[in-house]
Amino acid sequence: MQKIPRLMIGALKGGAGKTLLTIGIAAAFMNRGLSVAVFKKGPDYIDAGWLGKAARTECRNLDSYLFDADTLTRSFCAGAMNHEVSMIEGNRGLFDGVNASGEYSSAELAKLLKTPVVLVVDASKMTRTAAALVLGCKMLDPSVSIKAVVLNRVAGSRHEKTLRESIEEYCSIPVIGSVNKLSLDNFPQRHLGLLPLYEHSGANDLIQQAAHVVEQSLDLDNLLNLANSAEPFDDCPPRDEHQSNRDHMRLKIGVLRDSAFQFYYPENLDALTRTGAELVEITALEARSIPAMDALYIGGGFPETHAERLAENTIFKKSLLEAVQKGLPVYAECGGLMYLARQLTIDETTYPMVGVFEVDTVLERRPQGHGYMMVDVVAQNPFFAVGSILKGHEFHYSYIRSDKVESSSYAFRVTRGHGINGAYDGIFRYNALGTYLHLHALGTPQWSTAILIQAAKYHKTCLAREKDD
Repeated sequence: MQKIPRLMIGALKGGAGKTLLTIGIAAAFMNRGLSVAVFKKGPDYIDAGWLGKAARTECRNLDSYLFDADTLTRSFCAGAMNHEVSMIEGNRGLFDGVNASGEYSSAELAKLLKTPVVLVVDASKMTRTAAALVLGCKMLDPSVSIKAVVLNRVAGSRHEKTLRESIEEYCSIPVIGSVNKLSLDNFPQRHLGLLPLYEHSGANDLIQQAAHVVEQSLDLDNLLNLANSAEPFDDCPPRDEHQSNRDHMRLKIGVLRDSAFQFYYPENLDALTRTGAELVEITALEARSIPAMDALYIGGGFPETHAERLAENTIFKKSLLEAVQKGLPVYAECGGLMYLARQLTIDETTYPMVGVFEVDTVLERRPQGHGYMMVDVVAQNPFFAVGSILKGHEFHYSYIRSDKVESSSYAFRVTRGHGINGAYDGIFRYNALGTYLHLHALGTPQWSTAILIQAAKYHKTCLAREKDD
């Protein structure tokens, strides 16, 4: 039996304030000297970055669509071990999933991990109705352990009193905190949530502001007691052991990581290094050639916010294009795909990009693809065998515009989601592949294996060239 104190912060809907409250709670516990593990339900990079910053550790994503229940439980246990409390932030509304039964919802995750839930209620313009909503959550699935309520965006003491009395009387669930309106609403946001961590020079100050609000407004002792009340795990799977591969110890895997490209799951980077390869972080925002490497991983991000700097950095772009033309393996997701295209158009202004792929990208004001994805691999490419089925997610405001791409030029056929054009995804040229599909290494272990295999081949090719020279 393994005791792992833990809580999930859920909500009635997206935008209720659970991210800021979870950040504040994690930071407040840290201020008390507690060691905090943090997790985010669902595919998300931005919230996870803030949570990790608040807890001064890596935030892991938990998603039973991306990987199976055993893998999810193993990942949670590995991340929670040796910490005094674990915080899981849910996503959307507590019972919101991909269908009417709530599959892959925060509620299902809470049940899988036997985790007590604290429900955040956006109390704007309601009083007793809040009790009806909480009671509905309690009755919809009694196996979900809703242990407490936190009120958010409360107008004042009289409003709070009515809300508290209604919820505690009709739901028999304690209200353990009340946050006044606007207290946590001054954080800059973009699209569906907070601005990325990389774009905040004062991130620590913002986190401590959230911690201060939580310390003044929530009963932290009660929260900690609830976390400690979580039943022990009796089925924590053993942690996977990975041995170094002597061949991989010589490999250098580049990771394009800066304020333009910042979306990486920790497990993806771990998967590339756990057999011995070395990660080399580089930036596309400095005027220098790319260093020597055996493969390159370009994650997602917001290249559109740095389009001018990326376009003007001709030294980096030229060296990258030349390396790709010589066979450098490159795996590029979303923002990485946009960067490797010929150009990016934003509001009728066009910015030249690297030009690996003979396509152009256009940024729109509305999402072009958002949610879970599934694809079939239908064409030979550097990284995945034909016939493979890949699961992931997408969230992009850009689309590809080109008259040169035929269906036979795509590696993936989309069976769920949108991808590049609603039917296909995955452009490949030379040893580079670009896709709107974000993969998680725990659900697609062949991804990291393929990158390492391609890197080893390229490494040998480079050694042979040096010998010939």
